[in-house]
Amino acid sequence: MAGRIFFVKSFISSVPLFFLSLFKMPSTVVKKIVTLQRNFLWSCWEFEERKIAWVAWDKVREPLDVGGLGILNIRLFNLALLGKWI
Repeated sequence: MAGRIFFVKSFISSVPLFFLSLFKMPSTVVKKIVTLQRNFLWSCWEFEERKIAWVAWDKVREPLDVGGLGILNIRLFNLALLGKWI
């Protein structure tokens, strides 16, 4: 599980970093990225086999010191990167 969390934090959340800093991401793309993060974390790649997520996704995205896993909220991260241009 620790390897999956590391992969979600370092790779899936960071790949669109350049585009997040330049363009506002559409909500459909945000939903697709969050779906990829969830499916990889809970290992539900096959559509026939649905696994139970034992923790709410909002709790997973909380910072480590609050009790979450520290996974980025892509929508808020996008708005923060766009805010640096102001």
